[in-house]
Amino acid sequence: MQHILIIFLMVLACATATASKKNTSRTLPKNRWREVRRFNADSVEVSFSDTMFINIRPKGAFSYHNKDAFVYNGNYTLIDKELDFGYAKFRMLSKKPTSMILKDKNGFYHFTIDSTDTLRTIVMPKEEKIDSNITIEQMIGHWTAYRRSAAKPLSNIDHSNQIKSVIITGPSSDGKLGFIFSDLDKSDSPSWFIKRLGKALTLECEGKSTRNIKVLKCQNGELILEDDDIKYYFKQFK
Repeated sequence: MQHILIIFLMVLACATATASKKNTSRTLPKNRWREVRRFNADSVEVSFSDTMFINIRPKGAFSYHNKDAFVYNGNYTLIDKELDFGYAKFRMLSKKPTSMILKDKNGFYHFTIDSTDTLRTIVMPKEEKIDSNITIEQMIGHWTAYRRSAAKPLSNIDHSNQIKSVIITGPSSDGKLGFIFSDLDKSDSPSWFIKRLGKALTLECEGKSTRNIKVLKCQNGELILEDDDIKYYFKQFK
């Protein structure tokens, strides 16, 4: 009986070690990937315009975005071919030095190394000096978000809270300086109005909730706001 118990414990230990080894997280080599082909769940090739870009960084970090869309930054995990970005998960079907195939419930995504900016000389722009003396009058106009970036991965995106556009009217008789629209708001129904621009360059907003939004920049045709670790980049499109 004792021998049987010892054998059982040895088998259990081996199985545990094997499972532990199998589920160990690993990292990918540093590289930038660009989607080149896409297939639906039935393996039929489909056209697309929202190209996916994945930037694998050192120490398990990544940035990810679709063309002209929200940029996600954070840390990923890769366990037994399951690639988890926090807000999106894929199964890695193939990984070669210059190609990669990922899969999710919607289909298959073929990537190649993105070398679009390695064939020309890169000229770094001069660092822009940000003006810290921003007034509400400088901000007057209709601003539309063209980019968003998060300081950490978002498990869920609340579109009722994400900022889509900002209208700054300046001082008015009703005490409102402007309006904040979410992704779900109609053009005549903003979720928040701007009550004041505080001394710390904070837009103090009221409406469906109280909201304080930091103004980081308003110059050279660009407005940058920060709220809840998300930066919003705006321009005035005509």
